[in-house]
Amino acid sequence: MNGDTTNRKVTVYDIAERANVSAGTVSRVLNDSSLVSGDVRDRVLRIADELGYLKRHIRRHRGRTILNVALFLPGGGSNYVHLFYDTAELIHAVSAGFGEVRANIIALTDGPSVQLFENKKSGTIDACVFGFTTPGDELLRIIDERNIPAVLINRIDPAHNYVVSDHAAGMRKLLRELVRVVPDVRPCYLGFPDIPQVSDLRREGLRHAALELGVPFSAAAMMDLASIRDITPALLGRLLGEGYNAILCFNDVFAVYTYQCALAMGLRVPGDFSLTGFDNSPVRSLVTDSIVSVDLNVPELGFQAGRWLRDTIIEKTRTTLKLHVPGDLIPGTTVGPGTPSRPPGHGDRVACIQGEQT
Repeated sequence: MNGDTTNRKVTVYDIAERANVSAGTVSRVLNDSSLVSGDVRDRVLRIADELGYLKRHIRRHRGRTILNVALFLPGGGSNYVHLFYDTAELIHAVSAGFGEVRANIIALTDGPSVQLFENKKSGTIDACVFGFTTPGDELLRIIDERNIPAVLINRIDPAHNYVVSDHAAGMRKLLRELVRVVPDVRPCYLGFPDIPQVSDLRREGLRHAALELGVPFSAAAMMDLASIRDITPALLGRLLGEGYNAILCFNDVFAVYTYQCALAMGLRVPGDFSLTGFDNSPVRSLVTDSIVSVDLNVPELGFQAGRWLRDTIIEKTRTTLKLHVPGDLIPGTTVGPGTPSRPPGHGDRVACIQGEQT
């Protein structure tokens, strides 16, 4: 036994220092967690025995357990993020998933960072949740080394646990609504490829739905935009001139921008064309008419992430989480039979709402 522990009680920090692991890892080993690999477990148990560690046999009740959960959100410089979902709703949902287990949720709004794990005042981090963001390689390395369970919300990484909105099913619901309401519907899609984990699923979902429903939908009907500023009178004029009578947008932000441009051009929605968004986000309130959308179901995403973490840590389950959560169709007034008022002019000029989609 070393000089630091001969005259006092041995703690998990003594074992962690000798084993070159975190105190949280030591605690998991001593509490028989399944989250620690065999070689690390053996080393910790051997050193604990060498140091003469005496474990306190206190039964952990769910209601008395307090877990520290790091919730990583998109960077603080991305002010547009609140257009997509309610952050407070997400935090509440994650907390609700832990049920009677108290979760101390540490929300970081400046993007994924390793600083949280270097700050002893924050205590041991028991779990990590990445909401609408993807962790960097360094942060993933630290999480994996310390065997901290982590969940991605609305992002997909096959190597990690995730819970996402069922984007493909959502696009199918939107197209079915268009088929139900719009005679001889001929849709096109305005996509945003910068978020491939979401964009790819929505594109493929729409393509498969068109095949399933027998709706004419060629590759030319799918247009990827780099920014909402690409939604211009010239673009809308070209689309309507080519015979499209419904525009499905990547999300509600694209849909609101399209709606505003159309009104400024003297077009009517759904008179001249039908319009749909996706996410049922707060940005829908920026226009007077209610845009047809699909709910992202943030409460269920957060709840499922929290419940899986609770079961993994408290119940010591060994399941993985690869879950696609369906969202409901959100009705509105922007889908209906077309009665074109006039052919749009390509030269129309319009002052649309300003902003940048990233």
